Amino acid sequence: MTLAKQFTLEAAEKPKVTSPVHQRRQKFLTAIGKQLSKLEEGAGTPPNKTGWVWQSESGDWFVSPRYGRTPIELAPGMNSIKCTSYDDVMENLAKLKALTSEGKLDAVLEAAASEIR
Repeated sequence: MTLAKQFTLEAAEKPKVTSPVHQRRQKFLTAIGKQLSKLEEGAGTPPNKTGWVWQSESGDWFVSPRYGRTPIELAPGMNSIKCTSYDDVMENLAKLKALTSEGKLDAVLEAAASEIR
């Protein structure tokens, strides 16, 4: 059996340098993935202090996405997403992941990255 029958082969090489936009996206997507896995492990309980997610005394859930240790300003003066339930937290993290993959958060990530420097 030949490999050509098992896979779709192509003569492509991995780029030696990726664009800063792509690097920021990948870093943020990895961070979102970590938050999702922490939440799935805890199943309905707020994760530890280092996570992006917390629950207020009134029972509302909040997601405060970060780029590194810097909170991301999603809109002027707004850096948290208010959620109504645990399931809503999961949905909003999935939305963040989709928006990042589509490149719709590139400007926000660039601002957060330049704030770090």
